[in-house]
Amino acid sequence: MDIQRLLDALAPLLRDPEAEDGFAYGMADLPAAGTDVMVNVDPELEDRDDVEVAVLVERVAAFLALTGEQWDQVVAQTVAEIEDAVGDQPVAEPTALREDLTLTSAVVFVDAVLLSFVAPLQLPDAIVRVQLDQDLRFEDIEVEIEGVESVAFDDLDTLLDHLSEDPGPAGPTAP
Repeated sequence: MDIQRLLDALAPLLRDPEAEDGFAYGMADLPAAGTDVMVNVDPELEDRDDVEVAVLVERVAAFLALTGEQWDQVVAQTVAEIEDAVGDQPVAEPTALREDLTLTSAVVFVDAVLLSFVAPLQLPDAIVRVQLDQDLRFEDIEVEIEGVESVAFDDLDTLLDHLSEDPGPAGPTAP
């Protein structure tokens, strides 16, 4: 894939698109979210050799054309997942998470979109990453907290198995 062809094709969708390290990026209006967003387009050149410019451009256009209803579903699922995980734990600032979440960027791949959010009042040291599937529906979430190694599990059963594992001795044992 010629990255210049990708840039030229993205010009109607992204403001002042640029290329760097095998991907293209630029600002774009995301009306469904009511904001501008940095959109990175990753053709995954190191992993794929069959990606067509037109397919990537269609993916970007579809993402930017999300309806308000589709966006609300993504945000609602994101908030629900975080609130379920946090439970009754205290938060930094008592404000509605939905109001605190701010989209900072999106990475468009051929078969997925990765969204990055911040929630400076509720999760001041975290980046919330949400993966959308090919149909631009919520697929997965990961909350990265600065200074904390993240661990991902495929499902709840795997997480519960991990939590119930015997951690071994807590310290040195006496002879």
